[in-house]
This record gives sequence, structure tokens and C-alpha cells, in this order.
Amino acid sequence: MDGLRTPLTRFARRYLIADAAPLSRAERLRSALAALAGLLIYEAVLFVAPVSPEARRALAPLGATAVILFTLPHSPLAQPWSVAGGLLLPALTGLACGTWIGSPFLAAGLAVGLSVGIMGWLRCIHPPGGAMALVMAAHALQGQDAATGLAAVGWNVLAMLIAATAVNNALPGRRYPLCSPPVPQPGQPRPPTSGISQPDLAAALQEMDTYLDVSEDDLTEVFGRAARHAFHRHVLLTCGAIAEPAPASLSFATDLNEAWRLMRIHGASALPVVDRSGRVEGLLGLEDFLRHVAPADGPRVGENVRRLLRPTPGPSSDKPEVVGQIMQTPRHGLRVLGEDEGIAVAAEILSGSGQALLPVVNGQGRLTGVISRPHITAVLFRHEALAYVRNDRL
Repeated sequence: MDGLRTPLTRFARRYLIADAAPLSRAERLRSALAALAGLLIYEAVLFVAPVSPEARRALAPLGATAVILFTLPHSPLAQPWSVAGGLLLPALTGLACGTWIGSPFLAAGLAVGLSVGIMGWLRCIHPPGGAMALVMAAHALQGQDAATGLAAVGWNVLAMLIAATAVNNALPGRRYPLCSPPVPQPGQPRPPTSGISQPDLAAALQEMDTYLDVSEDDLTEVFGRAARHAFHRHVLLTCGAIAEPAPASLSFATDLNEAWRLMRIHGASALPVVDRSGRVEGLLGLEDFLRHVAPADGPRVGENVRRLLRPTPGPSSDKPEVVGQIMQTPRHGLRVLGEDEGIAVAAEILSGSGQALLPVVNGQGRLTGVISRPHITAVLFRHEALAYVRNDRL
């Protein structure tokens, strides 16, 4: 018996059990509660709908729709057009087949087959649509009123979409509908990517020529996370191991003119700002100066720069005077990493944001070094070169 169990287990894992990602207990509980709350809202909408009781009845295929909407809300199968088109179009198809074809078997087969073709053609595939086609074909074969049946389908779809929107947007980590990102207009800068962009995924999906139950946004996120984990696994360097000493540091009360002078002396595009105990308070970069010297109609840019750097005599001023007034801070998105964090995180921050310098701190939050874009590029290049040499020798 034990000898038979291994081949059966191997057969089941290969051919019978889906290779789906495991869900946490919290996500399973969220999905169950979402389905409960969603169905209650769905029933409430049908209860108050201003139509006849026959048109307010709940249709069985919407139970399957609920599983998709409240368990896989980011799936292409769950988006509004997939739900609306994937239920209404099969309903019309089922009614037509049931009305014009006398054979129940042929009417049912044609209703489902045509519905699958129409949903694929109009890009609104929704599996419960097959059940809806069967229900409406039987509805027509029994001689029931077609208008009442379509009204029931329409109210069911509307009620379920209202429930899905309300429940999924109330849960953390979910959004519904899953809107596509806006297409950049000509001349606008494109957001930084990790090498894989939407056109790449679209081309790959077209080559595969099969339906994948995952959105392009989720595919991009999965790829990015997988690449980051692979990077962590292969490049085991930490931020503390590669951080360079800061060429200079500033304080909150450093004059802007002095900060500019230090940045020029050290050829730095940014310098960390620390308190008296060495804890990082912020970061001052060239862009922080430039935000306050935008050209106006009158003075030139150079005159604006000189005015910004020139200390204002007297107790009051109408412009920033010290570093702390213009620096970037963690409250406003500045990232600071610990010495033990992997350099994959540093590479992601420096490549995907406008932050030019990354402060590295110890366990007490005190500055121990900095990482810049050129520095991390050189470290990664050297790591790859050494790995190539080692592999070549082997």
C-alpha cells in the first residue's frame, strides 16, 4: 500500500491538483467575510429594486459570480465588463436558442457554445455565463416571459456589481474595479520600470495565445517581487557592507550658503542632515534648492539663486534661510535603510524614485554611511564581474 501511495501522490500533484499560490489564513477569512457581506448587499439591492417580484429574484449563476468577485477581485474575469457582458450576452444567447430551437439538448449546447465564442470575441469571459446561458435557454423553452427574464438578469448584475464595489474597496489591499494605469501622453516622462513593461507583457501574452486568469498589473507585480527575491538570494551583500562614509553632513540650522559651499567642495548632489547625536533627520539635494529658485518674470535664475543663498539681515525673512526649511524628511517620503538590509532594497529605491542618495543607519538610527546611484552601480558591476571570473575558472 505504501509503495502505491507515492506514484498516486505524484500523479495527483502533476495532473489533478492545481499549482495555485497558497493563501494565508487571513486572506481566506477576508474572502469568506467578503462573500457574506457581498451577498447580503446583493440581496438588499434586489429587495428594494422598483420592479416586479419575478424580476427581483436571485439567479443561481450569480452564486458562482460571487466566488469570483469576492475571492479573485483583481482577476480579469471579475472586472465590470466581464461580469456585465459575461452574464447579459449569454442570457440573450440562451433566450434566443431556447426560443428558436425546439430540442432542449441542442438548444443548451448551442447556447453555451455560442456564449463562449461571443464572450471571447468581446473580451468579457466570465465562467458563470455558461450557467446563465443554460438557465435562460430553459426559461425560454418553458415559455416564460423573455422581458421579465432579462430584467431579472439586469438587476442581478447591477446588484452584484454594487456589492463587489462596496465590499472590495472596504478591504485593505483590494481595489475594485482594477483600473488600467493611464497611458502616458506624448512628451510626458514614463514611470521607471524594472525592465518589464506593459507592452512587453502584452507581446508575451499574444505569443502564448491562451487565456491567463491574471491581470497585466498583477503579472508586473509578481515579476518585480520575484526579481527582488532572486536578487536577494544571489547578491547577499548588505547596505552596511557597501556604504561609503558621507563626504560631509549638515545640521538642521546650517545656513543654505554653507550647505551649497560644502556640496560644491565635495562634488555631491546630496548630503545627509543629522542631529547632534548623529541621527538622520533628512537629506538635502540640489533639487531642494531648485524648488525655491524657479524663474519668475523679473529676475534671472542666477539672481534668484544668489537671493536664496544670501542670508537675510534682521529677525524675519520671506524665504528659507537654513537647511531644515527645505530638506527632504522621512515624513515626506525620504527612505533610510539599516545596515543589515540587502542592497536589493537600496537598488530598488535609487532606481525607482527621485532620491539621489540613500542614508544608511545603525540600530540606534545613527548615520554610518551613504549609498549613491553611481556607487551601487559600480558595486553590482564588480559583483557580476567576479561571479563571471569564478564561473570561468570552474
